[in-house]
Amino acid sequence: MLFLIVGISMLTKLKSIPDYGDHMTMEEWLECVECGGFIDYDGSGNYATATQMSDKEVVPSDVKKGSIDKSFTHVVWFNK
Repeated sequence: MLFLIVGISMLTKLKSIPDYGDHMTMEEWLECVECGGFIDYDGSGNYATATQMSDKEVVPSDVKKGSIDKSFTHVVWFNK
């Protein structure tokens, strides 16, 4: 199922947020990355909205590269 949300690519698939994983705001996730709480070795996340998760992956090293997609407001983080 594809959804169009202003600022989010029409090719991004959104689905329900699973019971596992930590759903947090982008600000909370960035704070965890910047303080060293999350590193690539720890796991990965998927961009999300307040109510749905995308199929687009995000990892902590994306912050250092400056390649964070700011059109999303949340991240669902999955520890390894």
